[in-house]
Amino acid sequence: MLSNQLATTYAQAIFELAQGKNLLDQVEKELLMVEETIKAQADLATLIYHPRVPVDAKKDTIRKVFGSELTDFVCNFLLLLVDKRRETVIEGIIREYVILANKARNIVEAEVTTALPLSQAEQEQLGMKLSKVTGQVVAIKTVVDPAIIGGVVVKIGDKLIDGSIVRQLKAFEQALLRTEVTKIGVTS
Repeated sequence: MLSNQLATTYAQAIFELAQGKNLLDQVEKELLMVEETIKAQADLATLIYHPRVPVDAKKDTIRKVFGSELTDFVCNFLLLLVDKRRETVIEGIIREYVILANKARNIVEAEVTTALPLSQAEQEQLGMKLSKVTGQVVAIKTVVDPAIIGGVVVKIGDKLIDGSIVRQLKAFEQALLRTEVTKIGVTS
């Protein structure tokens, strides 16, 4: 819980500074690149997140790995996180920053789960329909999960629209279980 609060606080701080400098898109791009690099390189993640690695070693590594690819603004933010021993919440900060930046752009993220991959045309069509419903631009993140059998599950923020076949089958099963079974008499 504390790490979520820290992530939100730091994300809000860098968001407000980036917005004030008109750097929302640039900062988001750089933060996402940092996140991808850390996830892709296990040794780097271990070095940055390990509590026994000295602060100076972490800062030197950040400068060497990211220095030329980041603006001073983002690089200094990462170094501040290391100084404050908050490097373990980097991913949470980035996630929260993206949410804040999208909100400022009137964009909402939707996680769409289907049994089979959606074509680009289907994604665009679904995006337009969801945009009409939400009144916002919808950025779709697709997930393929054969377990839902068919249909679609859409999650936007804390709202869930479950149109999956598996949910419908479970609802049907529950309805059958609640139905009182009576003996039907047949007369001739």
